[in-house]
Amino acid sequence: MASPSKTAVVSEFRRTQILDAARQTFARHGLKTATVDQIARAARVAKGTVYLYYRSKNEILRHALDQGLTALGDATIPSIGAPGPIDERLRRFLHAMLEYFDRHRDFLDLCQVELGSELRKSARQKFGQVYAAQTRAWQVALEEARAAGAIGPLDAKATALAIVGFAHGLAMQRLRGWTDATLEADVARASSLVWKGLSIR
Repeated sequence: MASPSKTAVVSEFRRTQILDAARQTFARHGLKTATVDQIARAARVAKGTVYLYYRSKNEILRHALDQGLTALGDATIPSIGAPGPIDERLRRFLHAMLEYFDRHRDFLDLCQVELGSELRKSARQKFGQVYAAQTRAWQVALEEARAAGAIGPLDAKATALAIVGFAHGLAMQRLRGWTDATLEADVARASSLVWKGLSIR
């Protein structure tokens, strides 16, 4: 496979730079009041440079949401199918899920409140795709672990849905400030609880 051109690499870097700045700007100023000028300043580029990549603030927001949810999948799904014991993969998945929500807390919290109906629908669909991919990965991992005798008999699909739903629920609890536990403490407690259910013979 051919390596990407220098222009493509620079373009991708610039888009990422703008989107990172946009998420920070939206979190600081709100979705409605944030401006392209503010995003450009945060990205340390000229306003005209922003418009080379994005036609409007709304397009920036849409791409920021899409990229953010893609990053959630990239941060969590590989840990499920990675080599290693199933309990360790569970711990890594939970850690990646909670860490992602913690790292993007301000932007995600803002989207819960200010996102318009059209973008909310789009974000919900994208998140549903990530959720489904996480669930499929867990179903495969659980079926393999069950066949190897590492866990007891269970319905792999239902259990996969339960694991992903549990991780999402805990991430939302942290996002809303309903728990004051450290990330490591929540991961340890959650992984221990889920593993007790998985390891019953």
